[in-house]
Amino acid sequence: MRYIEDKNFKYKDKMIKHLRDYNAKYTGERDSSTEYFYAIDGEKLVGAVYTNYFWDWVSISSVFYKDIDVLKKLMSEACHYYKNKAVGLKLYTEVESRVEDFKSIGFDIGGITEKTPRTKRYFYLKNTDFNIKSNVQTEVIIVTEKINQYDSILLNKIEKFNRDNNIHLMEERNIMFVALDDNKFVGGVHGSVTEDSMYIGWLVVDEKYRGNQIGKNLMCKIEEKAKELNVYSINLGTVEFQAEKFYEKLGYKIVFIKENDPKGYKSYSMAKKI
Repeated sequence: MRYIEDKNFKYKDKMIKHLRDYNAKYTGERDSSTEYFYAIDGEKLVGAVYTNYFWDWVSISSVFYKDIDVLKKLMSEACHYYKNKAVGLKLYTEVESRVEDFKSIGFDIGGITEKTPRTKRYFYLKNTDFNIKSNVQTEVIIVTEKINQYDSILLNKIEKFNRDNNIHLMEERNIMFVALDDNKFVGGVHGSVTEDSMYIGWLVVDEKYRGNQIGKNLMCKIEEKAKELNVYSINLGTVEFQAEKFYEKLGYKIVFIKENDPKGYKSYSMAKKI
């Protein structure tokens, strides 16, 4: 068995296919979509939210709002749109004022990823009751394709928000190791490094080759690389039908647990200082 760093990401597609096929055995095929919510006052954009629906949850990927009333209106519309379809809505942010804004309209803190010497802590916010109501008369347009004139305004608002909150675009470095039996792909691990933090997004081992410590060896390889790059801590997420116990044996600790993510299963946010 050979373990190599796949610097050209030659085996990336195979890794993703293995992971999707494995997950589908437990989750089946589940719907996914992207929606765009634009709040309009007259002809003026006063708020916008971009959402991704995947694995039964609605992730808020981009957001701008003139004030709390507009935010509440946007989230009210999102609740109405996804109710009886999604488990909940979720958002990750490092800005505490945004945390307070979302808490004020009915979101809860579901967990916190601790900071490192060079990165801020992240808050995981969620709403699962879909009872956010708003009587504000602001019109909200819901579409499945971006409206360019509004999208450019949103991007400018996000840039300003980031400047005001000292959020800077950080370079991300992708790392990937694979296990090969002769030249056959039998496993791989992929991580991304931002400043002094690594996030492992994918770890797969061909089912026919499990029980041979391939997963452990791949994790050792990527952890050694993390140390070379002066990474302070590694974070990852896993679902209960994946590898929680495996990661615990490697020294990873549960930071917080997400219920019904995807529906019917718990998922775990885990971390390890190295």
